[in-house]
Amino acid sequence: MNRKSVAGGFLSGSVLAVSAAAGLLAGAGTGAADPASLTLTYTCPFPLIGNQQISVVINADIPATATVGQPTPEFGIEAVATVPATATAGLNLVGAKTVEGTAQASATVAAPEATLPVTVPTTIAPTAIPASGAFEVTATGTTPSLTFTQAGPATVSVGDLLLTLHPKKADGSDTGLGTFDSQCTQNPGQDNVLATVQITEATPAATEQRTR
Repeated sequence: MNRKSVAGGFLSGSVLAVSAAAGLLAGAGTGAADPASLTLTYTCPFPLIGNQQISVVINADIPATATVGQPTPEFGIEAVATVPATATAGLNLVGAKTVEGTAQASATVAAPEATLPVTVPTTIAPTAIPASGAFEVTATGTTPSLTFTQAGPATVSVGDLLLTLHPKKADGSDTGLGTFDSQCTQNPGQDNVLATVQITEATPAATEQRTR
């Protein structure tokens, strides 16, 4: 399997953004999973501060192989974000003590039979915001199942992001920003391939068993 090994941080400005995207295959009917990691930068619009450059780290276990006709089960994904001190200061400025929300990452699987669009939703659990300094935020989710009909390589690529964020005060009330969406556009010129999976033909015994 081809995979990109990367590391990176996440967030800029006075409003927090978190995102995730993912590998799309693992489990029964697939080969052993290997760690895959990718960092991409995005331009994300935010209230008050305008467009911000966001670096997103994507981690997933993606198998080297999958089998024709066998559904790939769902599996968990994770994105860890390091929020810089400047963003922490901005969040404290509006009285935010926690942040939570969701992120939807678009992805494509370019398989032999077709290019399949996939959306991977993730949840950002309530995360405490410190008085100063950087802190980490984690987004987690589950990928959908896919079934392939032809053998050959399938390339998993990551696309744009839709963030829905809700910073809150200590008592759980709104900061004044409320809940807002940020449609993040992937910056051009990046290698956005997370992994390549080899789809193999089913063995005759497996094919016969499925048709019974």
